[in-house]
Amino acid sequence: FGCATSNEAPKRWYTQEQAAAGSPLYMKYCAGCHGDNGQGGKNWDRSNKDGSYPPQPLNGLGHSWHHSLSSLQNTVAKGGTHSGAVMPGFEDVLDAQQRKAVVAAFQEFWSDKVYTAWMKRAGL
Repeated sequence: FGCATSNEAPKRWYTQEQAAAGSPLYMKYCAGCHGDNGQGGKNWDRSNKDGSYPPQPLNGLGHSWHHSLSSLQNTVAKGGTHSGAVMPGFEDVLDAQQRKAVVAAFQEFWSDKVYTAWMKRAGL
């Protein structure tokens, strides 16, 4: 898994088949909060009156790209309560392969630049 040169797209950890398998799962379980294109909730970067935060973008604009693959999979499984988030977990709904496919699906929203930065920062 090497990062690409400036003229070619980076090699991603997942296959297109994994991303395609994750896409309907993303739409069913994630899009209602994170948006059809991973754009996040309205005013996602500002806290609600109760101190919680709206769902962050999963399209590379939020902080999901700061986290390793295992951390992203864990958040899908266990939910996210960090930084005031209130995301539920899906480990009783999605098996490990499905959770991995969901991560692949939302990483498809990431530009090559964001994906390369993720690989350098946390990645695999």
